[in-house]
Amino acid sequence: MWKQWKTLVPYLRPHRRAFVIAMLCGAAAGAASGFGAPFFMQRVFAGFFEDTGAEHSFGYQIFIASLLPGIFFVRGVSLYANQYLLNRVGQSVLLRLRKDLFDHLQRLHLGFFERERSGDIVARLAADTTQIQNTVIILIKEGVLQPFIFLGGLGFLIFLSAREAEIGFLLLLFAIVPLMIVPVRLIGRHLRRRGRQMQDAFGDVSEAISENLRAAAEVRAFNREEHESARFEARLQAYFAYAMKMTKYYIMTQPLMEIVAVTVLSTAFLYAYNQGLGSSVFLAMGGGLYFTVDAVKRLARALNEWQRTEGAFARVRQVMDAEPMIQDPKDPVEPGAAEGAVTFRGVSFTYGEQTALHNIDLSIEGGTVCALVGPSGAGKSTFSKLILRFYDPTVGSILLDGHDLRSMQLADLRERIAYVPQNPTLFNDTVANNIRLGREDATDAEVEAAARAAHAHDFIEALPEGYATNVGENAGRLSGGQRQRLALARAFLRSAPVLILDEATSALDSASEEKIRDALRRLIRGRTVLIVAHRFSTIELAERILVFEGGRIVADGNRDEVLTHPVFRELSDKQ
Repeated sequence: MWKQWKTLVPYLRPHRRAFVIAMLCGAAAGAASGFGAPFFMQRVFAGFFEDTGAEHSFGYQIFIASLLPGIFFVRGVSLYANQYLLNRVGQSVLLRLRKDLFDHLQRLHLGFFERERSGDIVARLAADTTQIQNTVIILIKEGVLQPFIFLGGLGFLIFLSAREAEIGFLLLLFAIVPLMIVPVRLIGRHLRRRGRQMQDAFGDVSEAISENLRAAAEVRAFNREEHESARFEARLQAYFAYAMKMTKYYIMTQPLMEIVAVTVLSTAFLYAYNQGLGSSVFLAMGGGLYFTVDAVKRLARALNEWQRTEGAFARVRQVMDAEPMIQDPKDPVEPGAAEGAVTFRGVSFTYGEQTALHNIDLSIEGGTVCALVGPSGAGKSTFSKLILRFYDPTVGSILLDGHDLRSMQLADLRERIAYVPQNPTLFNDTVANNIRLGREDATDAEVEAAARAAHAHDFIEALPEGYATNVGENAGRLSGGQRQRLALARAFLRSAPVLILDEATSALDSASEEKIRDALRRLIRGRTVLIVAHRFSTIELAERILVFEGGRIVADGNRDEVLTHPVFRELSDKQ
């Protein structure tokens, strides 16, 4: 619980004033509830009825009758202000927590997302934070209000016991009330364990949904609908089982607490009767006990709610504690003018236990168009991703224009590189805004010029709203070739000194690919270009070819020089 609270304290600091006002309102509401109501019933109402020899005017009767509504008016206004402010604080705290969690995800390296399941990450960002949000609002609300009600009720009981000279009753009360903590401790252990299991199971459910939506075409093409339904039902059943175990322990708190509360009240009844206390004293004692015991009961439920959320806290902390492995240096260099010269010095890179690149020593002069060829898994894409610093080399260093990539700010490095992946992602936004990913401040004219250069303008104009057309989720309204041309338009718009094309024309038909090659001939002038390609038609643009096999560069030269190498010759013959 202390770890969870430490996570939230920094988020509470900006709301100190609202929190203090809420506490003052809670104190007023607690005093009116725990002390005011029973005191009024015992001292005012009882005294008014028992004073049979006095004649009270109608005006005085109205005054006495209005005192209790006045107490509850103060209680109601204070309670409203208390609850509104605490809910506002709770909502603000969790809004900031969710934003910080999302921001932290932006700083994590690609390896984190390759290791974690996307659906489970979404569950942590949405469901787990919502669970925390609801719990924090309940805990802050009850944790601020109920102690004041408890102190008000306890204060009245102390006042009553002192006035009636019944200190023994207080000692009896202090001996019994701690028993109410026993169910909380026993049940809390189960709630912590089941809470983590339930949140993990919900992550499995979210991942199944996310994966099924991504693979909608494959599911239908291979008649996997029933299999997917069965798989999803199995995950739902696992979540249901953990949820019911959680519910079993959670709802057990209420009856156990009520049994203890009624036991305390019955003990008070026996004590009052045997001590010969009057009915008015017993009723006032019962009122004070009600508010005191009810406050303890509500606090106990809030604490169990907190225990129940421990799993969600742990899952969120797991993401927040993940260290970004790719970070800006403390004293970054000023890279100056970019020429696009790339140098690998003894670079090796390992994914887990698998080595993807072995001891690469290589220099690529600025303005060189270089093709990377080789069988699948040979290390071509890893080579290009290291230049973008999606990862850092396990051994060795990579330089851009003489500067180690690790000495440059990530923003400065990536501003110098335009990247077109094999499977480009388009956001659920307009065509124009998807192209502007290349340069956010680009004008409409520049966006259109980039689209024309990528041979995308004609199909964009044919869309219902042209450049203002929303491409939909996963760009489902566009073909694969259209998506790749928009990705190429981003690269044209970026106009960076280094261009990386990772199978950037793989989804284009022959006619479209010919148009793109013509456009690329204009784009690559004066730039360092790395073309990762299986299609040898794209290699025609390259003046230098690097042949990869098993994470090593086994041939390096122009087409005629590498043609004799068996790996390149085999790939060429297949083409």
